[in-house]
Amino acid sequence: MLIRTLAYISVVLVILHGLIHLMGFIAYWPQAELAGLPYRTTLLGQRWLIGPSGMRLYSVLWLLVAGGLTVAAIALLLGRPWWLPLLMAAVLVSLVITLLDWSNAFRGTVISLLILVPLLLILGLRVRPQPFPNIPQQSQALHSFPLPADLPAPVSRYYETTIGDQVPFLESAVITGRGRLRFAGITFPARLRFTHDAGQGYRHYIEATLYGFPLMKVNERYLDGRGRMELPVGTVENEPKVNMAANLGLWGESIWLPSIYLTDPRVRWEAIDETSARLIVPFETGEDSFIVVFNRGTGLLESMEAMRYREATDTKKIPWRLEILDWQEFQGILIPSVATVTWADEGTPWLVIEVEDVVYNTDIGDYIRSRGY
Repeated sequence: MLIRTLAYISVVLVILHGLIHLMGFIAYWPQAELAGLPYRTTLLGQRWLIGPSGMRLYSVLWLLVAGGLTVAAIALLLGRPWWLPLLMAAVLVSLVITLLDWSNAFRGTVISLLILVPLLLILGLRVRPQPFPNIPQQSQALHSFPLPADLPAPVSRYYETTIGDQVPFLESAVITGRGRLRFAGITFPARLRFTHDAGQGYRHYIEATLYGFPLMKVNERYLDGRGRMELPVGTVENEPKVNMAANLGLWGESIWLPSIYLTDPRVRWEAIDETSARLIVPFETGEDSFIVVFNRGTGLLESMEAMRYREATDTKKIPWRLEILDWQEFQGILIPSVATVTWADEGTPWLVIEVEDVVYNTDIGDYIRSRGY
């Protein structure tokens, strides 16, 4: 809601700025005398004589900027993707022409600078970072076992579609990719690396970037049953609700190690209907669960949803949804390549993950307890 309100305010300000430039066209053509913009045939503090013809050309630039600002503002309001380059071009031309007549148009320069600053921020948020370098280890040979025969129908169909009738043993995974991360209402480009000790723990390293450079770094881990989150706003460690949330994160992210749902004796599937099943996972001395939905047409997993705490101070759990948007084969296993993570009360994903590399069954003993990538 705040972002939308700011967008509306920005649209109004940009249109007003465009109307002011329309006044410049009227004054410098000239079509009328305006007290704040007296007609002249010189620019740069009367040091550059351009004459009446040059002044008319100058006034046309004011008209073009007025149109560009107005059209860009309307495009922003309508959600058209080309609003940004158009607005950037109009603001840059506005800066030039107001600087040329600084003594009369300095207010326009100030307003253009005020518009330019957030535009530069928006541009920076559209630059994707370079991917993390590949880890030096390579995937080890994967051993397999027959697909169990007693799975719920949609679960069995899912495994037959993604891995066939032989299930590989997956002991670890290093998942590398890029995506988007929303923090404090702003969506940042991000690059990430998730390291998993299958069914036991994980480490997350995420960089939120601006113009491709790290702006914020997130180090999270869930090891030995203890969660630790190092965030830009502080560190939380071994808090009961954080541990519970981290455990669900562990099992939710195990979609990239799908055989762990079959090889871990603490995990079981319960039938619900022909397109969904309940996934029961361990947590400390008890259990937790997901509702897993499968696509009726393809048989592929569509979403996983669980009740999860978001903050250590939460008094109640919030529906947490992991949704799969695309699939790709890595190391002979068809796994999600694009996934989103959404809190139900927010309505839109706070994290989008685009997987670019997966290494299975490599030695992560020291790496999973380190920091950074």
